[in-house]
Amino acid sequence: MRRKWLVALLSVIMLLGVVPVYGAEDSAKTLVWEGYEDDGDLMGINVTTFTGNRSKTESIFPKRVSDVKWVGEWIYFLIENEQDPWNRQMAKIKKDGSALTSLNKEDNFARFTAVGDTIYFVKDERTAETPDALSFGSMKTDGSNEQTILSKSPFYNFKINNGHIYYTNRDNDKFYRMNLDGTGLKSLSSKGVELYEFYGNVMFFLEIVDGGYSYKGHFSDLNANIKKTFASKEYIDPVAYINNKFYYRSFSVDKNGKNKSDLYIYNRYTGKKSKLRSLDSNDRFIGLVGDGLAFLSFEKGTIYKLGYDGKIKK
Repeated sequence: MRRKWLVALLSVIMLLGVVPVYGAEDSAKTLVWEGYEDDGDLMGINVTTFTGNRSKTESIFPKRVSDVKWVGEWIYFLIENEQDPWNRQMAKIKKDGSALTSLNKEDNFARFTAVGDTIYFVKDERTAETPDALSFGSMKTDGSNEQTILSKSPFYNFKINNGHIYYTNRDNDKFYRMNLDGTGLKSLSSKGVELYEFYGNVMFFLEIVDGGYSYKGHFSDLNANIKKTFASKEYIDPVAYINNKFYYRSFSVDKNGKNKSDLYIYNRYTGKKSKLRSLDSNDRFIGLVGDGLAFLSFEKGTIYKLGYDGKIKK
């Protein structure tokens, strides 16, 4: 059964960064992305290659996965255990579907990201006495030199940018930053933060208002010093940041109880906001490609491409 748009949103929140995945050599025309269980034949790891505005998608690993990361010639990911979704083993595979390799025999990886030749990860350390215990550590991309950085991790999801770990505390949702070795903790917010994204030296983060009934979007520097704020009662899902213009989706429910989603562009210097088009609330953004934005159509099960003006490119 197709997951509702809100559940899809929660998946985006839980799997920060997992939808659009880019590699170094041909990201202008190729996307590597994760298909969910309700995407049918596209469940697992997919590679979509564009020729102009036309695309071809190949499934290279048709199993339940998470945290798909494309780094150089390798795609890193977690293989989910169908009997226990908390049990995940880390592996890598090449873009053509060859050379599938397990990085570690352990199956308790929860989240990870790759920076250069190092993988940073969160592990599930649950026991009967500590049912929510997590740890944070690192290892090389070949699986060697594993070490624990924090025996008790305050976060589940995290991102690394400019030599720092950014995360929201899993107990209070407040926003923090620390050094890669776990030192230098710095508080970045007094309120809860739903999500955050980096665009060079610019950061966008979505602040929780009224206990999650509404949200406020902020642009800031990397220390979370706010430069621009635009309020929205709707949930905001970042799409792209191009030439100082922020592309994002809003999600809401209309007065008739129908799910709706709209694509907007916001100029952070002029403050001008424009609606580009309405989207099927179940359609999923899978990444930037060439001169446009690629989406997976729920209704057709195919990829379509929008120009930066919001018009479908054919």
